[in-house]
Amino acid sequence: MFGLIQSKKHSFMAGFYAFLLLMINQLYLLVSPFVTNSIIENFMLNNHEPSAMTVGEFALLLSFIPKTIEIIAYIILVVGLYKLWDKKKS
Repeated sequence: MFGLIQSKKHSFMAGFYAFLLLMINQLYLLVSPFVTNSIIENFMLNNHEPSAMTVGEFALLLSFIPKTIEIIAYIILVVGLYKLWDKKKS
């Protein structure tokens, strides 16, 4: 939260978006245990194709969501800091 406020205060938009994504990731981690069970049950009931994804593969796919959001946020932050540093260097 502190990083989000400071980035907005100093007009560092890459930092603002990176910290916003990290906050969304934390909210997802709070909500996902309650929602994931119903999503997996719905997937099991509606998955009738034998060549489709298995339940284990689907659960693994769901576990990649928070790490992907986190990696995207850090990439945005690093690119923004690099651009800021490059601009101050010139």
